[in-house]
Amino acid sequence: MDQIVNVNEFQGLVKQALSKMYYDFYGEGAEDQHTFEENLTPCVLLMFRFRPRVLVDVSKIDTSTRILGYPISSPIMIAPTAMHMLAHPQGETATAKAAAACNTIMIVSFMASCTIEDVASSCNAVRFLQIYQREVTAQMVKRAEKAGFKAIVLTVDVPKLGRREADIKNKLISPKLKNFEGLFSTELRPSEGSGMEAVASRGLDASFSWKDIEWLRSITKLPILVKGILTREDGKIHCCGSWCRWDSFVSNHGARQLDYSPATITVLEEVVHVVGRRVPVLLDGGIRRGTDVFKALALGAKAVLIGRPVVYGLAAKGEDGVKKVIDIPSKDEPRSHLSWSLISFGFSVASFSLLFNMDQIVNVNEFQEMAKRALPKMYYDYFYGGAEDEHTVKENVEAFHRIMFRPRVLVDVSKIDMSTSVLGYPISAPIMIAPVALLKLAHPEGEIATARAAAACNTIMIVSYMASCTIEEVASSCNAVRFLQIYVFKKHEIAQMVIRAEKAGFKAIVLTNAPRIGKREADIKNKMISPQLKNFGGLFPTEVQPIKGSGLETLSSTALDSSFGWKDIEWLRSITKLPILIKGILTREDALKAVEAGVDGIVVSNHGGRQLDYSPATITVLEEVVHVVRGRIPVLFDGGVRRGTDVFKALALGAQAVLIGRPLAYALAAKGEDGVKQGIEMLKNEFELTMALSGCPTIGDITRNHVKAEAERLHSML
Repeated sequence: MDQIVNVNEFQGLVKQALSKMYYDFYGEGAEDQHTFEENLTPCVLLMFRFRPRVLVDVSKIDTSTRILGYPISSPIMIAPTAMHMLAHPQGETATAKAAAACNTIMIVSFMASCTIEDVASSCNAVRFLQIYQREVTAQMVKRAEKAGFKAIVLTVDVPKLGRREADIKNKLISPKLKNFEGLFSTELRPSEGSGMEAVASRGLDASFSWKDIEWLRSITKLPILVKGILTREDGKIHCCGSWCRWDSFVSNHGARQLDYSPATITVLEEVVHVVGRRVPVLLDGGIRRGTDVFKALALGAKAVLIGRPVVYGLAAKGEDGVKKVIDIPSKDEPRSHLSWSLISFGFSVASFSLLFNMDQIVNVNEFQEMAKRALPKMYYDYFYGGAEDEHTVKENVEAFHRIMFRPRVLVDVSKIDMSTSVLGYPISAPIMIAPVALLKLAHPEGEIATARAAAACNTIMIVSYMASCTIEEVASSCNAVRFLQIYVFKKHEIAQMVIRAEKAGFKAIVLTNAPRIGKREADIKNKMISPQLKNFGGLFPTEVQPIKGSGLETLSSTALDSSFGWKDIEWLRSITKLPILIKGILTREDALKAVEAGVDGIVVSNHGGRQLDYSPATITVLEEVVHVVRGRIPVLFDGGVRRGTDVFKALALGAQAVLIGRPLAYALAAKGEDGVKQGIEMLKNEFELTMALSGCPTIGDITRNHVKAEAERLHSML
């Protein structure tokens, strides 16, 4: 311990001391862990630079302050962290003793390993109790009052537990939590996902809302603090309510709830501005240096909370480790207060090995590696590849990462309704299957297996014009609602396909603009050979030998009609009574032309980055299309959706539903029909959770105000 000079050095000790399951429990964030990294990334805190003043008498530095009238030695408190006994046998009692020794406040977690009474009797530290929901809360609050706790911290961003995939993979089993004895069982079965998910399903109340604060006030005389505020709107509700007497916490739950929530330091100022001086604001999330503490205070926080680093100190060296985390003195130099290395623990996100058991797949991204192993390189590259440098392929996904949430709290989300309709056809969630060609390259049952999965998940499948299976085979396989995607082929070929689609019960035509095929260099290198396409039997040859380029290039040169223009939409409308949607719109100008042409819907799409490289990522142009359409026809979205959070972002920017392509082709390659069903259900589950954590019980509650694009984030900080 004498040789540890900063908290970063605890990392090796922690890894040695804890099992992987428990180490991952403390270190993980939700889903892609984007917010986890954003909380910690130097880029976020580097946006706030110091403007130091000189020639000021600083011979005496006073870091002391008060929280709710309780004096503490510096504006640094201990955040509520669950189950400290996983880190050290003495658990929260050791942490409380360290808090007392450092003269600071400890917020004891609702999910503590030690009882309220055990913590209270261990020392004279000032203690607050963190709580979640109603039924168990009443009993816990009474016990806290009796045990001398000084305040209640209501965590409001957990109507449901965030999706913590490391815990699911590790089959985390929570130990018995003595605080809940006689209230509900905490002895958990790993078949329930993770132990934390199971205990949350028994203990959380998704209906708890702002109106219930009055109930909480009626059962206690203790001050009530609200933890989990991330928007000016919720800050305003809090400070204007009749309960507004005490502090609020700007917190994203250590990035363990809704991924792509903003880093807390980036929204601190907007909350402080709306709250004014009426309610003190505390900051939780990403504090790793004394300089970070200073920045938070300069932006308006009264104090900061630290969580994970305290647990790492506890795991490494018990009570002494926690004390050292809070206050790391140097033997050779006097303490430099707000500039000392408070917590320089740069914890990196754990990388989890993929376990290719269906039960272990926890998000659709993981199907990709399975598909890579299952398919010949030529076919994997065909599904994966894009045009030329593949910039647009990557940007389609990465552009979503630059959109952050503005989640609302204390909304009744006990019932979430994801259902919607497209062209009048009801679907269980705004998630449809995009047209993907040649699915028999991925699995022998191809489009038939995919259609069955669509029917089982109650969604719509858009069948590709370049399908391996015939229109009639897909139609007879199940009762899924099907649209047919067509290209700008010669009019004779289009007419025949449309007539067959109508006869087979397809419900709409989706016209894709592809006057030529994009330069897909992986297909050229692999000398990709297209299999025979039965839908085209008798129309033109489809068994193509790649004399030049790839087989798909040869096929397209034979069949595509590059003269097809807006004037031909009227011809297409004349040969069918089915609704017509245009897929491939990327500009407001073409969106307006589509409306003027009388089409029935638009799909904002860049063909998965497979046509014109350096086309914009579709999510970046969605809003301009929505604005010019003005609700006259539905706008669907295609490109880069990999998470339920992405679905939510697209809907917040005006899409009616999203299309999923590559991820479901990978799922089909990995596990056939069951893989596609699992992929769709994963996205639905993530989307449902995102709705709950954003405070949106229905699709209609999702608004533009729930997201913030990168440019808006940067502008708000200027």
